[in-house]
Amino acid sequence: MEQNPYDILGVSQAASKAEITKAVAVAMKRKQYPVDVIAKAQKSLMKPEERIIADYLRPILPPIKRFKYSDLSAFAESAPTLAILPEFDGLEKAIAQATQEENREREPLTIPLAELLSEGVTACQERRYPKAIKYLEDYCHICQDRDTQAYIQAQMWLIKAYQLGGQLQRAVALCQMLVNHPHPQVQTWANKTLPHLSKEMSRV
Repeated sequence: MEQNPYDILGVSQAASKAEITKAVAVAMKRKQYPVDVIAKAQKSLMKPEERIIADYLRPILPPIKRFKYSDLSAFAESAPTLAILPEFDGLEKAIAQATQEENREREPLTIPLAELLSEGVTACQERRYPKAIKYLEDYCHICQDRDTQAYIQAQMWLIKAYQLGGQLQRAVALCQMLVNHPHPQVQTWANKTLPHLSKEMSRV
């Protein structure tokens, strides 16, 4: 199986271009991978349309390791007595505040269009998926010119936010729309991404 560019360079999905460039030099010194493989990994992470493919193809969960023998004698002990902590006295108030915050998040955001996209991408990279979905959905709803690269990029990031935010059905539906996009690169990306989403949804 081909190594993911992030693993080849040893950087996280939130790495900046400067960090990627620095990681290339480190990878060259490490000599774990051939020079052409390292160069290809750098090229993939420097191009947004290729980087998002690397994001999708990277495993979300770490590989499962073998279980080691553990002392299970603790299970024979009696369960501790459950004590209600005083912090739970304000639970209803906390729930009400959380509901208010959720309702505020549903209201349209009043920030510039370009900033919506930037904030959405940043939130997705920082794994704040509900916030990323909000920014990117608002961008796609407000944006009038849907033939621009920025609009397509927003839809790609929105698919990822849907996927990692637990909204697989929305991710699949939006990706199916991009399969029929007139731009061949978008079609290629969607055709590569859709099987991964469908396979993941079948496991749920």
